[in-house]
Amino acid sequence: MTQTVIIADDLSGAADCASAFVKAGLEALVIIDRQAAQGAELEAAQVVSIDADTRRLPAAEAAEIHRELCARYRTPGQLLYKKIDSTLRGNFAQELAAIIDQAGLAIVAPAFPQAGRFTRNGHQYLNDAPLEETEIWRGEGIAGTAHIPGMLARHGIKAASLGLDEIRQGAQHVRARLETCARDGVQAVVCDVAADADLRTIAQASLPMTVPRFWVGSAGLANHLPAAAHASGKPAQAVPVIADGSILTVVGSLSSVSRAQAECLFAGGGIERVEVATGILRQGQSHPQWQQIQRTLEALLRKKCDVLILIGREEPVNMGEGLQLCQALAQLVAPLAAHIGAVISTGGETARAILSAMGSTGLRLAGEVEPGVPLSVAAGIRPIPVITKAGAFGSRDTLLRCHETLRQARAGAGSTSSHRKAS
Repeated sequence: MTQTVIIADDLSGAADCASAFVKAGLEALVIIDRQAAQGAELEAAQVVSIDADTRRLPAAEAAEIHRELCARYRTPGQLLYKKIDSTLRGNFAQELAAIIDQAGLAIVAPAFPQAGRFTRNGHQYLNDAPLEETEIWRGEGIAGTAHIPGMLARHGIKAASLGLDEIRQGAQHVRARLETCARDGVQAVVCDVAADADLRTIAQASLPMTVPRFWVGSAGLANHLPAAAHASGKPAQAVPVIADGSILTVVGSLSSVSRAQAECLFAGGGIERVEVATGILRQGQSHPQWQQIQRTLEALLRKKCDVLILIGREEPVNMGEGLQLCQALAQLVAPLAAHIGAVISTGGETARAILSAMGSTGLRLAGEVEPGVPLSVAAGIRPIPVITKAGAFGSRDTLLRCHETLRQARAGAGSTSSHRKAS
């Protein structure tokens, strides 16, 4: 029976949040096709995380999709978690405005200290920089400042703030303040966070509340909800066995962080690199070099080579092109699915495009490689392992660790297979 429903605006976020509950021993399912999701597998999952895929949609359309999803999937007694980007990309304020009437008081804490995301005086920071001064906001063309109460107020949401001095007074004080806000007609409370312990306090304070409420945040806050709710289940499954095929790493994110991680992965050796020019991806299958690149990929995969494929940087790229380029990458590799044994993908749009093109309907969460980097098994197709990562997440060697995790699992599977044959 489903205990928790997560609604995210992209796939990497949906998986990232769900992995918090898997670590507590709960079974989690990520839904890619929100229209087709049904059946016993959906009913059996204790945590259902829905990729609404609304980050780049017009705000009004994104809001309507969230209103429909909340009405369709949420039932009385369930916990509702609205996953938002820790760098406040997308339509999060409009999406909140669409579901607050159904869901109650929004407890807003998008900080993720383990990934360098903090909230200070209601303002969101990446490390020590206000978001409006970062590459992420400049690349996305986001205007204004990252003052969360102000962003919510512009969309008709009555918001209040809880400063760090109040959070540090403990769970009982925070609970009393939240309940007072709810009685006073406040619709959203934005919480300052400087450390992981602050998120734990917010979770412990808000879960026992009797007034209708839901949580709004990144994987940071989600990591503390299962413990605060005393939720537990069977231990999460071990790293899944890799199917017979190559590990394909797809870097569709345009962030400098992902680029540096790709360079580190390639420098580690044992992997072939294919860089696809943006001009080819923009033109797609009609480009004269499209089939040549596809043949190169097929030859490498048939030889059981692990492959890194990434978007070329031979010319300036607009962040707004991200979706188009990701979809083109997906079209390039989808016909080769039979030769792929595992997928590592950076960027939620990239992961969604690849899995959808391969025919996957969702992901079954198995654990995580590191905070913010969940490990899953594809649903609806061959149960291949899938590692997803938000583009700007992680350290320089994150992709290298992801690849090594899957290589070790493959080696273990090979040893098991050889032992069985010998027996």
